[in-house]
Amino acid sequence: MDILNILYVAITALAVLLVSITIWSRRPFKWRLSAFFIGVGLVTILYASILELLSRPKPAHMELFHKDIPEVVLLHASWEEEVALYILVEIPGVDEPRLYILPWNREEAEKFEQAMDEGEEKNEEVRIGNPFFNADEEDRERLIYTTPSKPLEQKGREQLPITNFDPEAEQPSYGEEEDKN
Repeated sequence: MDILNILYVAITALAVLLVSITIWSRRPFKWRLSAFFIGVGLVTILYASILELLSRPKPAHMELFHKDIPEVVLLHASWEEEVALYILVEIPGVDEPRLYILPWNREEAEKFEQAMDEGEEKNEEVRIGNPFFNADEEDRERLIYTTPSKPLEQKGREQLPITNFDPEAEQPSYGEEEDKN
């Protein structure tokens, strides 16, 4: 979300610069006034379009910044038959989960469903290997698997901390006293 704010500020600054150049040019007043309103309209439409895009899933093959990530955690998968697959993933190093849209593929939908069921059954994370490529254009396969189960916590009594040995604090034994006499 932060990158969207940066991009919006940059585009707005460029639009303001373009409008200010037009306003300070030697054109009739009606053209300068119309340039001002066109610039305001451009910034408003840009803001509305960014807000609208935030609610839509992003095509996975259009990912730019995280394209080289080897695997992501699959949080949820759903689909519309003959339309598309929708996946909600958690990318390492990114705070919020992301929603992506993949082209419809019955085999992949079955793999997603099977992996989600298996992960839920075993209480394991479901991971997707090499997620951001267009399967229609490449011959490789999208890997979908569950992670190995995490070890259970140790049962039993609590482990006490280890203490350091202090030889001066120890009482002399009986055998040592008899040798001194």
